[in-house]
Amino acid sequence: MFFGKEVRILLKDKAKESYLDLKKRNDGEARSILNSIERIKIILKDNPQYGDPIPKQLIPKEFIKQGIQNLYRVELSNYWRMIYTLEGSRSQRI
Repeated sequence: MFFGKEVRILLKDKAKESYLDLKKRNDGEARSILNSIERIKIILKDNPQYGDPIPKQLIPKEFIKQGIQNLYRVELSNYWRMIYTLEGSRSQRI
């Protein structure tokens, strides 16, 4: 809950494909990254703005064309990073 509102975490497009590919792998690196993702998902449900905000002028143009107006970065294990955006209204955060 974030300010009394439910937060849903959705993986779309390439993020979903990459996540599913990691789940298929059975090596230590994949498990470590998946554990990091699961830990971050729990944190984001309580605080969606947990990550480091990426300045608007640094958001890739392809993301802006998709309607993404904000972008955050979170460090994962093994020097991986996850980027995410917030969507929704004041009553709903995705």
